[in-house]
Amino acid sequence: MFNKYTASSIRTLLALLLSAAAFGFAACSEGSDDPGGTDGTGGVTVEHKIGLYLQTGSDLASRTTPSGDYDRGAGYENYIDIAGGDLLVALYGTDDRWIATVGNPVVTPVSETLSSKTYLLEFKVSGDIRDALGSSFKVLVLANWHHRYPDLAEAGSLQALFDIVSTADYWIDYSAGLPSWDLTAADKIAMFGISQYDNVSLRPDMAAYLGNLHLLRALAKIEVWDNSDSADEIESVALTRHITRAVPMPKGVTHQNHYVKNDYQKDYVLYPSLPAGSGLYPYPNESSEPLPLVKNPADGHYTVYVPEFPNSQRETDATRARLRIRYKEYNARDYFIDFKYYNDPPEGAAAGDYFDLLRNYWYQFEVRKLAEHINVEVQVVPYSHVPLKPGFGIGIPKELVPVYDDNGNLICYFNSENGNYYDTDATTVIKNPFLIEGNPKDPATGWDIVRDDNGTFRYFRDPATGKCYDADRNEIPDPDNN
Repeated sequence: MFNKYTASSIRTLLALLLSAAAFGFAACSEGSDDPGGTDGTGGVTVEHKIGLYLQTGSDLASRTTPSGDYDRGAGYENYIDIAGGDLLVALYGTDDRWIATVGNPVVTPVSETLSSKTYLLEFKVSGDIRDALGSSFKVLVLANWHHRYPDLAEAGSLQALFDIVSTADYWIDYSAGLPSWDLTAADKIAMFGISQYDNVSLRPDMAAYLGNLHLLRALAKIEVWDNSDSADEIESVALTRHITRAVPMPKGVTHQNHYVKNDYQKDYVLYPSLPAGSGLYPYPNESSEPLPLVKNPADGHYTVYVPEFPNSQRETDATRARLRIRYKEYNARDYFIDFKYYNDPPEGAAAGDYFDLLRNYWYQFEVRKLAEHINVEVQVVPYSHVPLKPGFGIGIPKELVPVYDDNGNLICYFNSENGNYYDTDATTVIKNPFLIEGNPKDPATGWDIVRDDNGTFRYFRDPATGKCYDADRNEIPDPDNN
């Protein structure tokens, strides 16, 4: 997050740039006297200087939003590997055709740290390139791609570029592990940004500062933490499914208006960009191995950064990405949280709709465990705030505890107040489904199930107290010690 000193530094820099304009180093408007691509004395090529600001989040000073502020990101979420030269800048026409790749761009962090959110990008182009650009053109910036950049001239167009980078040669491979809260420079997140600039006149005696270009991170951020009122402490959090490779460029994004819309519900991308050749299920780079979220000892939050995931296309809980939470409780079991709109869905969505995990979004889950159930507070933040405040499930009374099998599929609900079991419709009372042979414990209470030699239920025994109970949970004398 920016502090007052940083904001002051930015204002000072802008003031210096404006002061420089008085001496001929500023942007020109269309219609200014333009000497063209040579110096007028012998055809010597003249260079034109261009500058713009790279934003790894949103410019709060220039954006209006329905509610709240977009998150700027923090620390190495915003890091660009300047020292390592892991950056590529190119110029495109308004028809999305490649014109030139910029040589030797200069990037300066506008902050007191190297993990600044705002960077000043400056570069020079020749008069020939200036002539090809015209008065309207696009600037493409690719950063932190681990130096695996395609030949932009060979790709030709922006659409062809995506087709190339969605293949295996350009995936960012996270099969060895995904970053967590303790991001470092080695965890640099791949970024992409493009912006069109109109009515620009480049002059050899003036530097044109074009404005902002917003960068999208290729990963989503997931964060889970315990409410201070929880009855038990979280022991572990895991993501049930994830994709191990990220496509560094979003599909179909060829203009800033495709991802910067000044609208929480529509920023930044609406669909996941997945590796080429992927089928509907499972994807070649998809893992069903639970991915642990790592706890930050400073604040107790569990965090992981992950590639995009197509949750809305999946039909069952077993195939969707879900959060599995385990508490430090006596009758320990798994609680599952879905990536879906519990209530107050955005325009175009309904309560219960599952949503995809998208790049550059921050999925925040605050959970509060009471006696036998948990409540969830969810925020989907486009790094920026759509607050969703659900109970655990949709229209399910808070006293109903969802019971899952080992694959995360819902079996039934248990009412912690009256001891009844309910079918998956949450209304039909059913017999305890665990009073059958093969189940040694009642998952709702943790009590042992005592059976006869034929496997028929006889009674419950509470291992903590030694007390016995019938099938309706009424206390009874110990049948085997009368």
